[in-house]
Amino acid sequence: MSLKKLVAFASDKRNFAKIEDYINFTRRYLDFVFVNKNLQARIVSQNEQHYQFFQYKGDGHFNITRPINSRLMLTAQESSRLAREFLDTLDNA
Repeated sequence: MSLKKLVAFASDKRNFAKIEDYINFTRRYLDFVFVNKNLQARIVSQNEQHYQFFQYKGDGHFNITRPINSRLMLTAQESSRLAREFLDTLDNA
């Protein structure tokens, strides 16, 4: 999926009617960034190395994100496992 399609998907509130929709979008974004390696660069803060900035490739006009606390980020594998556990917890609540 391209960055343009991700932004269009995220801009349509009809795509976020259920909790599962948010989880699915997160998976798409993680796949876009980490699995398909669609970033120009990951910039690590010199002062606090757990803060990173993502720079998108040409389709993102080489824009750089705001600082992202990498301690709060999950890998695609971790997010899949935790999403299942989260949904199971909600079902049993």
